[in-house]
Order: sequence, then structure tokens, then C-alpha cells
Amino acid sequence: MRLATVPQLHINEFAGAGITELESGITNGVGEKRGEINYLTQRPSIDVFADASDNSAAARGRAIYWWDADSTLYILNDGTIWTGNYSASFSTSPTAGTKKCKFFEVGVYLVLLDPENDEGWTITTAGVTAAISDGDFPPNLGTAVPLAHGGAVLDDYLFVLGTNGIIYSSNNGDPTVWTALDFIEAEREPDGGVYLGKHHDNLVAYGFSTIEFFYDAANAVGSPLNRRQDVSYNIGCSSGESVWDEGDRSFFIGVNYSGAFSVYLLENFQIGIVSDSTLDSFLTQAIQRDGYSAVGSGFSAQGHTYYLITLYSTPTDVSPAITLCFDAKTGLWSQWETTINGISNLPLVGWTKRTGASERFGEGVLANGDLISINDNLSPTDSILGSTYVADGYVAVNYVTKTTTEGTPITMKARLGMFDGGTNGYKYPDNYRHVADRTEDSQTLTLRWANENSASWNPDRTLDTSVYTKVHQAGRFQRRNHELEYSGTEQIEIEAIEFDVEVGPR
Repeated sequence: MRLATVPQLHINEFAGAGITELESGITNGVGEKRGEINYLTQRPSIDVFADASDNSAAARGRAIYWWDADSTLYILNDGTIWTGNYSASFSTSPTAGTKKCKFFEVGVYLVLLDPENDEGWTITTAGVTAAISDGDFPPNLGTAVPLAHGGAVLDDYLFVLGTNGIIYSSNNGDPTVWTALDFIEAEREPDGGVYLGKHHDNLVAYGFSTIEFFYDAANAVGSPLNRRQDVSYNIGCSSGESVWDEGDRSFFIGVNYSGAFSVYLLENFQIGIVSDSTLDSFLTQAIQRDGYSAVGSGFSAQGHTYYLITLYSTPTDVSPAITLCFDAKTGLWSQWETTINGISNLPLVGWTKRTGASERFGEGVLANGDLISINDNLSPTDSILGSTYVADGYVAVNYVTKTTTEGTPITMKARLGMFDGGTNGYKYPDNYRHVADRTEDSQTLTLRWANENSASWNPDRTLDTSVYTKVHQAGRFQRRNHELEYSGTEQIEIEAIEFDVEVGPR
């Protein structure tokens, strides 16, 4: 018999934001395909290239952006805007907070929108930070309108969504100037505004129970936008923090008219559910009943696009509970963890995008303020200060020769799900062996199993991945769940677990 090692996530039991019994699923692994063969390998490794605590920054990462206009990385941590890898405190003007924010380029400005504190800030290449003080900016109106999450730039207008469901626009190319009549209401349902994003050359407004689209009609008076009449949805967005826009695709936690949560993908003006029923139940209970919040972000690496959801609570600071990953290439959900730098999850809040002509790696900010990059080098080790992080043009060639690296191997697990071979009779496996390319050095692959349920596991059995080995004396079972664990320092590609089995009484 052969058991595939790339299972879909399936939850049996959970409490709060913790999975207490897993039927099947992957931790820190991704599925790959070579020809017709599917195999399991480790997730991309991360490098913490800036430790917020080492730079006297707060443990509240909220936004990150590379501005090509001045070749500078901007980070919002709590109420401070930093530049570079926390090399300089740029501005302490924004109000402190914990919620996700976003940067936008508009004309000659970099704009920061903070929906938690209903603030907007402009930054110039001359290093000047100023609050958006125009009286027609929604939070500054006589009856103040709070900001929803997100925002969008279309045809050099900055658009923001109020929690009242109205989209407001700045003057063309100037986010410091707003005009009283330049707004349009998303009014299919009186459900307010949750998130504003961009989809192809349209804006998309998410409410609590609807999704609507708008296009630039170049209206001479009022908002330049018109509502599209041909496409809309009666699906809402649970929280603007959960949305991650990746090019012309958007991932978000949505809610249907019955109040149940699912994870959705908006692509080519079509939406579809990408989560299964057990994950839906987990998210619905954790967020609705147990009061957890969800922040979504993501990145691309190893030819895959990953959408990360972290459930967290905020007794004071952000306290991450679990990070789940959706692989848009394979459709697989998995759980991601790490042990680097005292982090137990991967609470990714924001990720930079390429904005100019220069080729460069992306950077992300975690909820604790640490800055990370992805080591897309097929080396399964998370590291801290492992990359030679030098901003473009700042240091002469060959001036930096090496950096100090501390790393921990990625612990990958795969629970394969309950197996009965199509019969309820007793199965007597003669031995187990793994199907994979051999590693160069001796590495340990751990095999364990649980009979008749997914709760009681046998003592660990080990296989050496550098040689052809087997596990014997495997007992008997009617239904058995198998789990693999690997923390080796070499990348591994595991295709399957094989075993010879006899069925029937002995």
C-alpha cells in the first residue's frame, strides 16, 4: 500500500483559536509536483533581518512599504514611522495602535492610512510628515466619519471608504486636498463599509453583507466613480484586517447571510470559497464566539503564492494564537510555525511590493515588529540576521563581507488522515518505508501512528533518510492515522509512505 504525504487540512476538534485534534494536515510543509508525482517539502524559510527589540522599537508591527521615489523602506511600528531596517526614527506623529495600516503612493506623496485611529498622513521625499487636515477628509468632517480598512489609488486619485459605506476621493494627484461633493455611496444594502481595495481597473467596496464594484467614469462633478450594475455579491467581509490584495486577486474572510465564515478568493470579478467546512467552523467559532481577530497578508516564493491568516487577541499587545496558510497554487491549507527569535507563529501583518524598476527582495513586518525576508534558497532553516541586508546604493560593492547567522531547522509535519484500505478487517503491516530521494547526510524522519482515532499515538519510530531503511513490528489495526515529522538540515521531498500489508484474521 502507498499513502500520499500531501493531505488537506481537516480539523476534528478545536477550542478557541487552538486545534486540539487534527484528522489530517500539514505543518510547515508545502505540496509540489514533478511530472505526475506529488511530494511534500518544507515551506520557504524566513530570515529575521531586523529585530524590533534590538532597535528600541515597539512590539507592534502595523505596516511596511518600499517607496521607490526615495529608495527607502518605511515601517509603522506602534505610533512611530521608521526607515530602513529600524535604522532611523522617521516620525513619532501617528497615534499608537495595534491594527494593520496601509501605505499608498499618490502623486509626489507617500500616504499612510490608519483606520484604527482615523488618521491619514502624508510623507514627502524631503522627509516631511504631515497629517491630512483638510476639513472634507472623512474623519475631519463636522460629523466625523471613521475610516474602513484599506484604500485605493486609481488614476492618481486616493479613495477611502468610510464605515458609513461612502467612498470619498481626494483631488487628482493631491491627497492633502478633499472636496465636499467628491463621494459616492455603496448602497445596495445599508451594511456600512469594511474594506476598500482595487480589482483590475475597478475599485471594490466590501461591506458586512455585500461586495460592490466601481469604475472611473471621469465625472466632471462629484465623485469620478460610477457603480457597476453588472456585478455585485451578497457576501460580506468579516474584517478589513483579513483582506490581502495580491495583484488582481484578493483573499479575505467573508460571511454569508446566515452568519457563517469562510475564506474567499476574488479573482476576475468572480468569488469562490477556498476553505473547507471544518476550517469554516473553526474560524466562525473563534472569531464570532471567542472574540479572536484575524489579520491576513501573504507573499510569493518557490513559485507559490501564500495567503497567511493569523488569529490573535489583544489583551494589551497583539497575542498571536495560530497562523494558517493557504497555498493558492495547490489549494492546500496548512499550519505554519517557527521557533526563531522567540516567535511561535508567523503573524505576518504586511508585505512590500515592488514599486519601481529596481529588482529587489520583498520584506514583511510581523505583529511583534520584526522585519523578515524570504530565503528562497531551498535551505530549510529559519534564520535571524542571516541576510546581508543593504539598501540599494547605500554601501559600496564588497564593503560588507559577511554577517552573523543564527538558525533553526524548520520542523515539518504531515498527518495523513485515517486509513482503512477499503475494508474494516484487521490490517497487519509487515513494515513501513518512506519514498523519497535520499539525503546526502544522515537525517531522521520520525513516523508515528494512532489506531482507531486521531488522539492516541504510539511511541516514535525513526527512519534514516540517507539510506534505505524500514520500520518493523507495526502491530495491527482496522483504521490507522499516520504522521511524519522531519527537522533535518537538508531539503527533503517525500512522495509517500509504503507498507506491505496482510488483511484478515491471524
